[in-house]
Amino acid sequence: MHVVPVADDDRPDSALPPLRVLLVEDLPRVQLMLRELIEEPGRFDVVGVADSEEQAVSTFDGTQPDVVVVDLNLRAGTGMGVLQRIRQRKGGQRPLLIVLTNHTLPVLRHACERAGADHFLDKSREFAQVRVLIEARAQQR
Repeated sequence: MHVVPVADDDRPDSALPPLRVLLVEDLPRVQLMLRELIEEPGRFDVVGVADSEEQAVSTFDGTQPDVVVVDLNLRAGTGMGVLQRIRQRKGGQRPLLIVLTNHTLPVLRHACERAGADHFLDKSREFAQVRVLIEARAQQR
């Protein structure tokens, strides 16, 4: 059996611009792990990394990402504030909002959903699921 390799140009999304991802996380080690998980030149670009609510909103406004990965605990402000402020923005494309946190109480999950989160993931158990969700978003374009 002869196997023909699939060139990158044959991927359904190869003609599209890279999906733009903003990381909102206060821990540098986790920022690095997320970047290594997500970034794939020409396909998924991390366009910004923020560790506070104000920096996240400012970076969001300046980069208009397709996906935002948000931790709830930040150096200043909260991830919940980031969700609410992004969802209040008028115009533009609605980004995919993924909460990735170690605080997984149901009450927090519901609060994040009310604030506009599309997904709520347990950082210790579902870390790799972030990539799966971003891949799925790319397929929807």
